[in-house]
Parts: sequence; C-alpha cells; structure tokens
Amino acid sequence: MRTARFVLVAVMLPVAAFAQQVTSPSFPGVVCETIQVPMRDGTLLATDMYSPSPATSGKYPVIMLRNPYGRAIGGGCFNGLGADIAGFAQYGYIALAQEVRGTYRSQGPFREMVQEARDGYDAIEWAAAQPWSTGKVGLTSGSYLGLTQWQPAIHHPPHLAAISPQITASDYHDNWTYVNAVFDLWFGMSWPGGSFVPDSMIRGLQAQGVAQSQIDSLVAAYDINVAPTTTAPLFTTWVYQLPLTGFNQFTTFAPYFYDWIDHPTYDEFWEKLDVENHWSDVKVPALINSAWFDIFQVGSFRNFAGMKSEGGTEAARQGTKILVGAYGHPGDSGNPTFGTDPIGALLSVSTQLPFFDHYLKGLNNGFENSPNVTMYVLVPPDTGKTGTGFLVYGDCYPLPGTQWQSLFLSSGGSANTSGGNGQLLWMAGNSPPDHFDYDPTNPVPTTGGNMCCIMVPGLEGAQDQTQVELRPDVLVYSSAPLAQDAAVIGPVEVSLWAETSAADTDFTAKLVDVHLDGASNNVLDRVVRAKYRDGSKLRPSPIEPGEPYEYKIFLGNAGYVFPKGHIIRLEISSSNFPHYDRNLNTGKTSEWSAETAVAHQTILHDSAHPSRLVLPIAPNVSAPK
Repeated sequence: MRTARFVLVAVMLPVAAFAQQVTSPSFPGVVCETIQVPMRDGTLLATDMYSPSPATSGKYPVIMLRNPYGRAIGGGCFNGLGADIAGFAQYGYIALAQEVRGTYRSQGPFREMVQEARDGYDAIEWAAAQPWSTGKVGLTSGSYLGLTQWQPAIHHPPHLAAISPQITASDYHDNWTYVNAVFDLWFGMSWPGGSFVPDSMIRGLQAQGVAQSQIDSLVAAYDINVAPTTTAPLFTTWVYQLPLTGFNQFTTFAPYFYDWIDHPTYDEFWEKLDVENHWSDVKVPALINSAWFDIFQVGSFRNFAGMKSEGGTEAARQGTKILVGAYGHPGDSGNPTFGTDPIGALLSVSTQLPFFDHYLKGLNNGFENSPNVTMYVLVPPDTGKTGTGFLVYGDCYPLPGTQWQSLFLSSGGSANTSGGNGQLLWMAGNSPPDHFDYDPTNPVPTTGGNMCCIMVPGLEGAQDQTQVELRPDVLVYSSAPLAQDAAVIGPVEVSLWAETSAADTDFTAKLVDVHLDGASNNVLDRVVRAKYRDGSKLRPSPIEPGEPYEYKIFLGNAGYVFPKGHIIRLEISSSNFPHYDRNLNTGKTSEWSAETAVAHQTILHDSAHPSRLVLPIAPNVSAPK
C-alpha cells in the first residue's frame, strides 16, 4: 500500500494547486478549496478541504467525513454536511468533506456500501501522506457516513487514529436492511428512493447529453413519488408491491436494491460487510453516538459492547465511548416531545474535540477519564405532549446494579384491543390463551417507531397508540398503575409463547407507556420471523403449524422513565406495515411470491408457557422533580 500511497500524492499535488479558495463569515479563520482526490484505480473524488487561515507553517492532523448525500443535502464549500466539520479547522485541524464514488461531483459508478472499504482506506492513506498532514487521520459523522468509517476501519489503515461513527449500524443485514430476517420495507424503499435516485438520474441523463430543462422536468416528476405525504406513490403503491422482485422503480438508478432482496438471508454478501465479525480488526478508539428512537440504535450499542470487549488494541478498548440522545433519524415527532436533545443526532465539533485532541494531537486533556456512557434518559409527560429528559453517566452499559424484572402476560382469553382483559403481572400466572387473525392484506398500520428515511407524519418516532389499539388483531396487555418511578435503562426483551396455523409467520411486540390522561406512546418495537426465531444469522428452522414455540423478541435498548401512576403496556400482533415487510403466511417470501393466507394466531401464557416482558430496571435513577 505504501507504493500506491506515494503514487496518489504525485497525482494530487498539481490538482490542488489550481483550486480556488473561499471563506465564510460563519467560520472566521477558515479557508476552503475543492480538490479532486484519486483512488487506487484513478477515480477522482470531489473533496472540500477546510484549512486554518492564514495557514501557518507546520502540519495538521486530519478529520474527514465521506458523504453520499452531496446533491440531496448540499455540497461544496461551507454547504451541507461539510459545514458540520468546517469548524474543526478553527482548532488546528484540516477538515475534509469527501463525496463518495458515484455521487454528485465525484467520478465513477455508485456501488452502495460495498465500495466504501477500499475507497475509505485510500482516502485515509492519501490524507496522511500530504505535506500539510501530521499523518494522523480521524473520521466522523453518521448514518451512511458512519458506515464509511467502519468499513475501512475493519481493514485497519495504518494512519487511521480515531473514528466517531454516529447513528449507524454494525451488521448491514440485521438492523439495517432486515430486522430479524424481516425486510425493513420503508427504509429499503424510502432511503434509496429519496436519497440516491434523483442524484443518479441527473448524473445518468447528463451523461446522455439530455438538456438540463428536460432533466429538471423528469426529476420533478419522479420526486412526486417520494414526497413525505400519505398520498405519494411510495406510501400508497410502492410498499404494497408483491412480489418485491416485480418492483421496477429502481432497476436503472438504484440497482443495489435488488441485491438486497436477492439476499434475504445472512450469506457471504452480508458477511463481507459485517462489522460484528471484525471488532478485533479495529485498532483505534470509537466515539459512538446513538439515540433511543434511531433506526440503527441496536447496531450502535452492539458496536460499543463489541469494541469494549474485542477491540483490536488496548487503546481501542479503553478509548471507545458512547453517547445516547433522544431522537436520531426521525427527529422530534412532538407526540410527545422529550425536549431539546443535549447530545443531538450528530455530535457537534465541541463535543468531539476532546476525543480528537486526545487521539490525533496527543493532548493530555483527561478525555480518557470521562464516562464511558452518557445517556439522555427520556421522561414522558403525565398529561399533554411535553416531556423532558436528563443526563445519566456510567462506566458500563447496562448500568451497574441493573435488575431484570419480568412482567408476565395474562388475560381472561380476550386481550384483543385496549378494551380487552389483557394484563401484565409481576408474578407468573396460569391463564387461558388469546387469539387473533393476521391477514397480510389488512396489516396493522405503522404508528411510530425507529424509522428512516422519508418522514411521513404519524410513522416516525413517538406517536399516540390509541387508534391502533382498537384493532382486534392487536393484543393489549397492561400493568397496574405504577406505585413508583421505573427507570428502564438497558436492553428489553419479550419472551413470547405462540402457535400459528401458518407455515411461517411473524410476531411483533411493542412496548408502550400510558400516561395519566390516557394518552399513550410507543417506546420500542421489533419483529421476529418464525423460522428465524433462533437468530437471523443461523439457518432457518421451520415450524409446525399448531405447535407452541418460544419467540425471543429483542426490542432494542431503552432509556426511559415510566413515572409513578403510568401504565406499562405491551402490544402483540403479527404486522407493522409499512415499516416491516408483510409475512405472507404461506411459507413463501414476498421477494418472490404474491400469494397470501390468513394466519390464526394463539398467544399462550399459562404455567407451561410463561410469556413475559423482561425490563432492565436501573437502581437509584429517577426523574428530577
């Protein structure tokens, strides 16, 4: 790699010499120029370079982000995500905002995800070799820009010194494209449809010599499909497509969508990208950021735990820390709000500076002694829609002394709807089963959740559950009003005993908080596919219709106080659409089939089948009064 690195330097220097420098009143003392950075195959990637001005003699450490959203969010000097890192240049860094291969101003075709390990490696080593560089490089930003950090990091570039991956995942099959082997339908369509297709259309049509006025008309006509409304074709037509292989909107401008549905199970395609297999190969510390309502929060917590236990060096293990905010990708839905998030979806320059100063500049600033875990714990309102939150710190996650308490499902045999007789009890009981029918042609509508990427009102974040709990195919189990605050901080799991008449089916679980005024909001939800009940990375294990099986549904991580007088509630069903793809109940998958069947579902909660909700209760944590 060293020889290739010096070749890249020779190519780059004349290109940079002709770049035009610009400034911004928002960033005094910073100058920006757009340069073209070559990859090993000669492809040039547009890169906005922010430097201290006037430049002083000497060298600077480098902080870089690698971004696919230049056209969607804004590219060029002091625009879009580049503005998020320009401030580093005010503190003695070179900041680089690079547009990844095949997007906006960069050359080449866009090969989503699979291109980022090699290109990221090349970009790091190029930056380290420049005459203005100290040779220490850090990476930052979030979502896909977190992926562009983890992918090269698992190949341990020699000059990478630290990473700050935010609101991003660990396994790009599970909890990115799929969830427990169920296709994340809304993400899978809205992400490429809204973020990448318009850029790819423009690039492709420009390459064909189409007039710009015609390109503008074609893109405007396409954008109607992915407007953030319940009347857009994305919401009314696209998500209902069966089979998914017949969906033809992405064949030209987002062909990687078909790679995802061609690989519904965890196989070699996903294994190559899986960070969880390579924590030991990451030699540098990670400043991880997540959020309770973020779509990738499961992966963020897994990355934290994996790096603390398996990171490839002592510095990687000791230096990795996590900060957890409120909202992440969905933003603040207001239903309810939990106030201003002091951590934020993306970390500010000021929050990251102690981390990068320590690992890129070698400053003895005490960062290593800061808490390993910083969490903004959510507090819902008793009435109305205005909640709050407060910061909790710890050396580990879950917090020391966390107690795992079970709430057992029980009913008189009719837990259907919020008007039924479903209960959550602190002691196991012996009660008759509940029943409901799951019809894939009439799925339970998504009402809140950890969503991305086109935010249609009512789909994302915290939302009131009153209407969805009126459906007969939603079982509702509620605790008695709490006698004291319950600080649920940690991973939450449902152990569900169930039977189905189907050859294969799904079960969903949603943790809900009921306020004093009767309003309710979702806290966590997840889904499991019956044949993958043992884990999506394992071979499928078919079920026998009519036989009871235990389904362990990991709901994700919570940082939430259920205040005194509130009710803890659990919803059980078999669909959450269009967040998750529908199980057809036939044993065939929606990737290749349109045939559906109604499944007759039975939920067991007797002495032999103790279905339960398992909550992590943090000690000595309560909402400030």
